[in-house]
Amino acid sequence: MSNVPEMKKILLLLLLLALLAGGYFFLQGEEFLSLWHRSLVVSVPMEKADALIVLGGEPLARPQEAARLYRQGVARKVFVTGIGDAARNRQVLMASGVPGSVITMEPKATSTFTNATLLKPMLEAAGVHTALIITSPFHTRRALATFRKVIPGISFGVTEASIDWWKREEGRGDVNRFAIVEFIKTLEYWLLHGISPFYD
Repeated sequence: MSNVPEMKKILLLLLLLALLAGGYFFLQGEEFLSLWHRSLVVSVPMEKADALIVLGGEPLARPQEAARLYRQGVARKVFVTGIGDAARNRQVLMASGVPGSVITMEPKATSTFTNATLLKPMLEAAGVHTALIITSPFHTRRALATFRKVIPGISFGVTEASIDWWKREEGRGDVNRFAIVEFIKTLEYWLLHGISPFYD
């Protein structure tokens, strides 16, 4: 009997995968792009924050957007997180005019959940009370929900950063595939970590 909840989770994940796979083939193009934009993308901007958080997973647009926000004076501290990605994002930030002295690296996280759990003590030790997350558009909802759940003592916002390729017609298939995976991960986080994608 103890395996019943786990089986339900597996069946729900398989069902969602099947539905999204069908949806991808039938709605590939502008329709599916519009669907996932309405479902996955959120924007909670901040004019001022104690810190910027650059999530790993994409080493071009995310650190470049963070550098732009830093130069605008949105925040004076920058945290980069993710195994392998943290060092690369730090290099891009520094090449874009962000001093290395204001960048803190978290180089071990392997998921959005571990991004949040491993950054929690670092943010608290740095006296951060407000932070703006920079990530890809399809990842914004789950990223914000995860950080709010794991670190409730800090007020988080989120903003998107998108590479130019995804904005072109020929790059639409790539970004749609990322969005399908994100639907699955969103359900996985809800079932396994209790992180609801719906929040105030």
